[in-house]
Amino acid sequence: MRWWADRSARRWAAAALLACACARAPAALPPPPPLPSPPILPTRCERIVAIEVHKSERRLIAHCEGGDVVQLPVAVGRANVGPKRDAGDSRTPEGHYRVSGPAHESRFHRFVPIDYPSLADAEVGLADGRLSEADYRRIADAHARGETPPPDTALGGALGFHGEGARWAGDSQFFDWTYGCIALADRDVDFIAARVEVGTPVVIEP
Repeated sequence: MRWWADRSARRWAAAALLACACARAPAALPPPPPLPSPPILPTRCERIVAIEVHKSERRLIAHCEGGDVVQLPVAVGRANVGPKRDAGDSRTPEGHYRVSGPAHESRFHRFVPIDYPSLADAEVGLADGRLSEADYRRIADAHARGETPPPDTALGGALGFHGEGARWAGDSQFFDWTYGCIALADRDVDFIAARVEVGTPVVIEP
């Protein structure tokens, strides 16, 4: 009977080794990068009546006439924390604005301007000495006429929504690359441009 006991012992030893081998977890692999989310499009959207931009979420929400909503990924300024204060600071503004002119072609496919700096931006700039009285008056006069404010003051300007063009195609879903504008895929900025009007309100949140 000893040979049977030896054979059984060998079987139990082999089973134990196999159990240990199965229990040993393989080395963990890094998770794959997330797939880009497609735009969430409504059943219909003939006119956009308001736009929200959430900088920290890198997301644009377009409110359509009739109640439908479109959500699109965006890229914002490279220095994406905090409101824009000065020309060349690579920040996207925060506050209440409006579409200030018709869409036009640009090196980033298409551009839709907004009326930055707002009167509120100009008042803060004047109060803390960053903006001269003369430039404050130029900005205020542009707003009174319903025009895009001058871009050559200490606060900067010439901001709005634009596409990616060939250089940045596909990048706006993954990182912030603009100097203060809000960038979308070319097809998405075309969608916006075809449905907004001069005066459409734009709220940009941190």
